[in-house]
Amino acid sequence: MSVLRDTEWIDAPVATVAAALRHARTAERGLGASRMVRGHAAAGVGELFVPGDEITFRLPPTRLSVGLRTRLERADAQALSSVLVRGPLRQLRHESTLTEVDRGTLLTESLQWTAPLGALGRLIGTALLRRWILRLLARRIDTVRALAQEWATRPVVVGTAIVRRGRLLAQQRHYPAKHAGRWELPGGRVEPGESERDAVVRECKEELGMDVVPTGRIGTDVPLDGGMLLRLYTAEPTPSSPEPRAVEHRAVRWVDTSEMTGLDWLETDRLLVHSLRSLLRE
Repeated sequence: MSVLRDTEWIDAPVATVAAALRHARTAERGLGASRMVRGHAAAGVGELFVPGDEITFRLPPTRLSVGLRTRLERADAQALSSVLVRGPLRQLRHESTLTEVDRGTLLTESLQWTAPLGALGRLIGTALLRRWILRLLARRIDTVRALAQEWATRPVVVGTAIVRRGRLLAQQRHYPAKHAGRWELPGGRVEPGESERDAVVRECKEELGMDVVPTGRIGTDVPLDGGMLLRLYTAEPTPSSPEPRAVEHRAVRWVDTSEMTGLDWLETDRLLVHSLRSLLRE
């Protein structure tokens, strides 16, 4: 198997860089994708991929190139990876790994492939593709860096995944009319001078009448319409917390993994469902 890698430091948080990696237009520019087979909309920004989405592109992007289709296996704040679904190669795996370093993110892009025709195929493939693949990986990192560093300057909206006995708390919107009846996680904008964790505690008190303790972060950031960035935290109710109630919403409910998948989520929250499903399985 042939392997090529490139590693660079990006001046943005891990979760923000991970979001840029999931961005469909970033994949289009960075990987030469010609057609996005399936994606999920992030209002006003474009599409963010989720596991199971497929990308069709050409390798290399010339008249003599061949079509490849890959499927995304993983998309979280630690890594993004995809594998070959269809194409002339025997194997193909693209992986982006993320590590927090010096208040920024170390991004490593790697491409692994197995050419047909054994040793001859490896010799020809490596000779023809090595230089082009290294340029491709460098261009992709540059594209991700530019987007992530722009997103990192945006005001943050916190979302909160409150889990109790393996069930997630969801709330149903009452207004505005275009969102009425749809489901979302509790949360809201971080106020000036307020920490993100303090915003989680305040928003849960205002929206649910609950007292919670933030326990960590999960998933990637999600760009929002209006130039903001959604960041997801996990939290637990305090031992003395009242039961949640619909203070500002139509209804609240605890849902398990199967119920969660069937809810009519707001589009931005839907992008987080795969991370929430993993959380409930822990």
